Amino acid sequence: MRGGRRFAYKLVSALTAVWLLLAVSPVGAVTENDLRNVESKRNAARAKIREGETGKQQLNSEIKAADDQLGGLETELRQLDEQAGQAREAKNKITAELDRLRADLARSQAELDKANAKLRKLSLSLNRRAGSAYKNGNVSFLEVLLDARDFSDFVTRFQLLQTIISVDARLVKDIKTTRLKIEKARAKIDEERAQTQVREDALAAEANRLDGLVSNQLAKRNQVKASIDSKEQLIAKIDSDKEDWLAAEAEFAASEARIRDQLSRGRAAPVVGTPSTSGFIWPVYGTVSSPFGQRWGRPHEGIDISVPYGTPVVAAKAGTVAIADWYGGYGKLVVIDHGGGVMTRYGHNSEFKVSVGQQVSQGQVIANAGSTGHSTGPHVHFEVRIGGTAMNPLNYLP
Repeated sequence: MRGGRRFAYKLVSALTAVWLLLAVSPVGAVTENDLRNVESKRNAARAKIREGETGKQQLNSEIKAADDQLGGLETELRQLDEQAGQAREAKNKITAELDRLRADLARSQAELDKANAKLRKLSLSLNRRAGSAYKNGNVSFLEVLLDARDFSDFVTRFQLLQTIISVDARLVKDIKTTRLKIEKARAKIDEERAQTQVREDALAAEANRLDGLVSNQLAKRNQVKASIDSKEQLIAKIDSDKEDWLAAEAEFAASEARIRDQLSRGRAAPVVGTPSTSGFIWPVYGTVSSPFGQRWGRPHEGIDISVPYGTPVVAAKAGTVAIADWYGGYGKLVVIDHGGGVMTRYGHNSEFKVSVGQQVSQGQVIANAGSTGHSTGPHVHFEVRIGGTAMNPLNYLP
């Protein structure tokens, strides 16, 4: 686009030169080359405007596609973000459960250690008591009973001994039962902790995976947004440049109209000039843009003379107007019968200046040049026919 703006400045500079030419030159001093140059620059400005509009349409199409893609990415991002949040929440719950199990395990271990200490202490006491009984037999128990002062003291001592033995036995049993329960509980906690740890690790991995996907989606979204911003900036640049091109095109159109006006006024009374040996003159003064012969795979039965729109067209030779009407690809056609089987044709006119049956003299204005029918631009299609056969007009013109 920067290059396009520079070219617009060049066009405006060239246009300024044309203005100066028109301002200082006398009527008719401008040439057809001046007109063609301005037409070329005007067409270039139009082409740039069309090119900008085409580029803008393409960019708008790309922006719409990017917007659709962005909408899909936003939806996926919301879903992934929600899934990642759920995974993190589930992981936090599992982690809290794992912490609770670790605390339970610590408490169970403390209770087990306490029970084991008590069991060791009781076992030591029982072992000492058993060792004493082994050394002394049952005498010590009997001595306790025989030392009773009376029967009532005997019964009391007997009951006391029974209680001591019963309590010792119950304590041993209770401690063993408690230790067994604690060991079972610890085994269960260990198993649950291991399972919970596996679940925590799996959830952590899933949360990390989802966080990675979220990051990737964010990167894609930002990339698409940047692309949209870039394209919108290009569209703004196209719109800005379009104003320059429209201004240039308008100025070139004004210059073209001025040149055409001067050329038209300069040719209002065409000069007949010296006829050829065949008695013909040029119908207009211009450049032959397409010669007689084969063109695009078929015969071109005349010559095309490039002239500005509205240029007066004159009779190449005196005669009678045979046709002055629309005639297929010729557009507005004038045919003049010169007698002796010789006829001339003047095609693609913009308007007629004669009518059928009218007698015309050599050099008389018969039409204004145009671009009617099958034509790519203003010009005169000129034919010379002898006995109905098209001849090369250049062989008959001076």
